[in-house]
Amino acid sequence: MTKLIILGMDGLEYDLVTKFGYKNLMQDHFGKTDISEFELPRSVILWSSFIAGKSKEKELTALTNFWHAKMPIAQTFFANAKNPLALDVPGFTYINEQHDRERQNMKDFLEGKNITIEEYDKHVFAHHQKIKEQFFKALETGEHDVIMAYFSVSDVIGHLSFGITPKMRMIYQDLDEIAAKVKAKFRGKLLIISDHGMFARGRFGDHTTYGFWSTNFDVQFKNPKLTDFFKTLIDAQLE
Repeated sequence: MTKLIILGMDGLEYDLVTKFGYKNLMQDHFGKTDISEFELPRSVILWSSFIAGKSKEKELTALTNFWHAKMPIAQTFFANAKNPLALDVPGFTYINEQHDRERQNMKDFLEGKNITIEEYDKHVFAHHQKIKEQFFKALETGEHDVIMAYFSVSDVIGHLSFGITPKMRMIYQDLDEIAAKVKAKFRGKLLIISDHGMFARGRFGDHTTYGFWSTNFDVQFKNPKLTDFFKTLIDAQLE
């Protein structure tokens, strides 16, 4: 039976969630996380620190290619689960081929090479749909006591389109619908969390020094660090 679900939504921006009024994303309790402790707020660094319960920045930035870093399960909160599932989680089960391609496509687009924004988006949305399908299939089976699904779409699309409000509203609507479906099917503890937020630079988007969090259960903090959730997630598995 599934006790705990974590929806990791990369780059989910607090101000857009509240501006659009997406109640399913906000849940019962929500707020901002403080990620100002990180000098290089890259996704793999932030998510690795989240699942480890401590900053992994120094360790990862010493690597030649930190994007491909894979932590052993014993160093994560998944170590306490009987049958966990982690879908595309950076620093753990990250699908390198997909995300290497995304970063290369972004670089090519910004350098004016032979890729359109439509082609860029198509690759990202196809992966998003695949992760959604895998997640809901796993949720239906109830075989995993802990499930974490990582959705990168709001970040990867946001970097090239965050200033285009109708487009971002469409993406946030989709993420809100994911949360709504989980709430309709699931009676355990649900954490929705981002690694960072985003702000507009023209049509593009860049990282903020805070992220977003929400829960359907009470927590004892108001402005947590990403690493503060570790004990809460361990406790949720033991209940």
